[in-house]
Amino acid sequence: MGTSSADLLPATFPAFAISQTPSTPKHEIDYMEYVDSVLADNEAFIQIAKNMFVVNGWDDKKGRSKNTWYHIQRSTIGREYFYVCTCPNSNQDDSCVHEYLLKNYGDELFPNDSDLSEVILFSRQLEMNELDYLNYFSCPSPNMRGLRGRVIVTYTGLDDGSGLWKCLKDPLACGHKGVCRSKFFQLVQSNPDAADSGGVDNETFPKIRNASGVERSVSYRQRPPPIWASLPSDPLFERIPPIKFPPRYLPLSEGSSCCCRATDRLAFRSGDTTKEQTAIVYGLTEFFAVTVQVQSCSCKYRFIGPDCANLGIFNLNNKVLFTHEILDEYTSAYTTSETPFSAWIVTMERRYTFHSVGAQSFCSPAIFRSAWFAYARLQYLDGDMQCVKCGPSPENTIWDGVTLAFNKKHLLPSLEPPTISQPTSIIRNTTLYVPDQKLMPDTPSRKLVQKVVNGPPIKPVAPSGVEHEGDSDSAVEDDNAGDDEGGEHRPKLPKGAQQILERLEAVPKAVARLAGTNPPLSRLFDRHFGIDCVYRGIKAPDVYKRLFIQISAEESVLQMANGSALEVLQIFVKDPNRMNATALIDIPVLHEVLVYEFDNNGGALPTDLIEVCIWILEKGNAVLHTLKKDIQPLKAAEGPVQEKPWMEVSFSLYRTGCCYGMPKVRERPAYPKLKYDTKLDAGGKRGAKCSKFYSQYGERKLTGGIMCAWCTHSICYGFHCIPKGEGRNDVFSALVTRWESAPKRVVYDFACALGPYCMTREPAFFADTQFVIDDFHSTGHSKCAPAAFLKTYCAVDPRLRYINTSAGECGNSGISRIRKSVSYTSQDRAIVYTKVFLSIWNRQIIRGMGV
Repeated sequence: MGTSSADLLPATFPAFAISQTPSTPKHEIDYMEYVDSVLADNEAFIQIAKNMFVVNGWDDKKGRSKNTWYHIQRSTIGREYFYVCTCPNSNQDDSCVHEYLLKNYGDELFPNDSDLSEVILFSRQLEMNELDYLNYFSCPSPNMRGLRGRVIVTYTGLDDGSGLWKCLKDPLACGHKGVCRSKFFQLVQSNPDAADSGGVDNETFPKIRNASGVERSVSYRQRPPPIWASLPSDPLFERIPPIKFPPRYLPLSEGSSCCCRATDRLAFRSGDTTKEQTAIVYGLTEFFAVTVQVQSCSCKYRFIGPDCANLGIFNLNNKVLFTHEILDEYTSAYTTSETPFSAWIVTMERRYTFHSVGAQSFCSPAIFRSAWFAYARLQYLDGDMQCVKCGPSPENTIWDGVTLAFNKKHLLPSLEPPTISQPTSIIRNTTLYVPDQKLMPDTPSRKLVQKVVNGPPIKPVAPSGVEHEGDSDSAVEDDNAGDDEGGEHRPKLPKGAQQILERLEAVPKAVARLAGTNPPLSRLFDRHFGIDCVYRGIKAPDVYKRLFIQISAEESVLQMANGSALEVLQIFVKDPNRMNATALIDIPVLHEVLVYEFDNNGGALPTDLIEVCIWILEKGNAVLHTLKKDIQPLKAAEGPVQEKPWMEVSFSLYRTGCCYGMPKVRERPAYPKLKYDTKLDAGGKRGAKCSKFYSQYGERKLTGGIMCAWCTHSICYGFHCIPKGEGRNDVFSALVTRWESAPKRVVYDFACALGPYCMTREPAFFADTQFVIDDFHSTGHSKCAPAAFLKTYCAVDPRLRYINTSAGECGNSGISRIRKSVSYTSQDRAIVYTKVFLSIWNRQIIRGMGV
């Protein structure tokens, strides 16, 4: 029987009377226009599941819909309702018109009477030629559930599937199109078995220093940041308008000084002899010859000269000067796209040739590099390593190691990452490794459960000597039966059949072993995965599959349920009702299975499931108590912690390579009883149980790159240079030394091992912190359990959509613009170059926030 297009589309919106005073966004008029348009059926607002919707984008300027599509999800957490939309107008601070409409009229328009299916054909429209149809699908991602996993796929063409397929998330090639094509055939061609048949579209190097050592300049007064990167929070600077022609004579004045290496600058002496010398001022399109008044300095080889800040000129050495515009021009160029100094110099040479009447040439690359670094040292680029929305200590932090490295031969003793303990550091003599932190310490039990839950599907198989009706399609094909006359040996089976048989044999063994671990857990497992379910062909619900995958995980129970989550679980086991169950969003596997049982069993919970929750609670509290035993909580140091500034100039430049937007609050503690405390993760393979391999961090002849901290708005909160190789210690030490209290969530590509590392050392400090892997890196962690992935938490708490897990990768992508330039610079210059880039990056984002 065919399926008409009407059967594929949602029902039209019912007529209703608005019986409540709606909450409205800032632009009330635009919102009400949107409501009117939706109620008139001019805009699409389609419910595809009880808590999932598809909507058109809305143009509030033109008062009409856009040809864009977004998903919106509503969820209940405790007593509160939350609405999260994927459209660009929705953010953590303001709701979009879609969210407001759902908030005001959702109960009347969209009752909770459906459930989320896999692929949904939510719109089907006949095109102008009356032959082709435009079909819209909402499709989940195979490795991501909930709001973050839904994408829009379109198909335009005939009903034979030969037309144009597009995924609005990945226009080039993705698996979503193949899945939707299969669903299309099933619906439109009424073929329930249809499937897509088309293709889916340490060496030692001598440490060296430059002879000049430090970029010291005659100009020394602080300069403002470029006007296009200034912030309202910056100090008030006197900005000099761009100069077309500099003064021909630059005299000495009060405040003029020398650029020698003396601790205090030697100032101009009004009574002493002066002289004039010729100098060059380089501008954007040409240079100018000027006369500079100078005075001999006691250093004997340099001169005291004018600062020229009030003229918009930067005086490098009384012979070569630059306008502020040209120096800011290079800053703009290299922070926008990959622009090494050498390439930019060539551009300036050509520009000079084009604009100059005479034969003028630009200065040498070495001179310009020295001038720019000296100028960057004077520019005010402070106060920008903090997000105006996330505050001084962001709740959600994203960490990422970046292969932004310079040559090891430039490595200086001044580099001082936070991983180094100091003489004033706390000594943790009682900190030891704590074994048996898993929910199921017994390895054979875990392997049996994993074999049953993760193995191939088991079809009904007859017990020995019994033949079931219709058992011709048995899981085991005994083609070699009778080959052994005595029947003493099992016939040789195909590999797939052998795996199924082994899994079948593992079922009763797993049930028996679980009985020794926790009898209610064994009964729960038997109810959904036992032999009786196999013979009856009952497939276990996915929520129980995820639950037992997590319970049998080879990781600490605290990864599944941290300290704050255990407190919420304690509330639930005392009063196991639905409201308390929905509050368990920090233990997603329990949240899902409990809500599933409430929704499918008339509001009742299996007693065994409650007993399992109690068992998890007791095990988690026991592990946490053992870790905290005899460990005093970390406290911020009394008074300021002495810290070398990231850039300090005295007789020599001392740059520690550690630059964070918050002050140092304590030193990194020392743990003498932990054998491998400060050792690097060997060979770049960070953790034996995690298959994620990082080979590029050990690039030959280069240092270990930098570790960056980001907030969800892609603001960099700081970085430090890594001398040799990235490891868990880099994130741990930065958090401990800069954060007064640990953030709620740490997103890191190696979070599966970072969590145990941090909890072993500072369990009280990190007790309530979630350590999760971002979406981008999750595919490489094939052995990690669901609790290690942020997408697992997003599936039950759509508010986490606002966590930009790609913040680190976005920053990494931006930093790639300077990777080549940094690779051949010295340590001091590499640090300045990186700091300026990240400050400009942050300032552009902050300016875009409009606050």
